[in-house]
Amino acid sequence: MVLVWGIREDGDWEQIERAKWLFLELEEQGAQVLLPSVALAEYLTPVDVDKQGEVISTLNTRFIIPPFDVKCAALASRLFRQGKSRVKKGAKDSRRSLRADTLIIATAAVHGARVFYSNDKRCRKLVSDCVPRLEAKDLPTMAPNLFAQ
Repeated sequence: MVLVWGIREDGDWEQIERAKWLFLELEEQGAQVLLPSVALAEYLTPVDVDKQGEVISTLNTRFIIPPFDVKCAALASRLFRQGKSRVKKGAKDSRRSLRADTLIIATAAVHGARVFYSNDKRCRKLVSDCVPRLEAKDLPTMAPNLFAQ
């Protein structure tokens, strides 16, 4: 969702601003940013098929897009097993959301991400509890260099 809010600017005002602040902060740091291929797939869903190549090309210039591979699958299965006990049984789309989260988290972890950003508290908790080498952070609540001239 961070990509949708920050790039596509689709969401409520606060979500869009916080995602844009995150991208600005990462850009100012010169950070290399991983965009797991699973998250890319979610982002591409509403994009016309004939425009997807162009969108992928543009995103490839801004992000490192690692694949979901066998190592990712093994970690994602462990994360899902640990995470499913935390979701309310029968809650609408909770298992589907958990599945997508675990695929994205696993891809980031396996491919060397050090920080995982999410506005979803449950997702951050799963990262903190299950992938100790990966720091889970919320989106910024204010612009970087707010008082800089």
